Amino acid sequence: MRIHLGTNYQGWELAGALRQWLAAEHEVIWHGAPSYDHEDDYPHYAIAVARGVVADEDAGVPVLGISCGYSGNAEVICCNKVNGARAITASDPRFVTAAREQADANVLTLGAAYLDTDTAKELVSTMLVTAFSGNLDDARRIVNTAEFETSSTIEGWTLT
Repeated sequence: MRIHLGTNYQGWELAGALRQWLAAEHEVIWHGAPSYDHEDDYPHYAIAVARGVVADEDAGVPVLGISCGYSGNAEVICCNKVNGARAITASDPRFVTAAREQADANVLTLGAAYLDTDTAKELVSTMLVTAFSGNLDDARRIVNTAEFETSSTIEGWTLT
């Protein structure tokens, strides 16, 4: 599987550990600075991760994204600004499982200030092994959200 991995300086250490760990079994595309930079900002890296994931999904490549930062919250907001990204932040594998099964989440954001490396690896592992359910209701909701994302409407629904 291809993994798009990015970080700013606040997630640098965690992302580095994940990069090394993931590279043993996956193709890792790095979207962080080439070296630690205390002045870098998260939007550039988070958006690059989400764009990489969406482009690969569109090309039929098996892919997931991981964006590390201080809390993961700002990164999830940035990632979800990219059409087609379905990013989540989580600190418990149950949330990751539900997001993958029900919403086909494709990007995981991690808060380095709140997670140790082992917990982050557990969350990433859960993301990697959990598949979308394929449930018709869940698929319809994903399509409805994508439609709203691109057209500000959902066909057949009056949005107030």
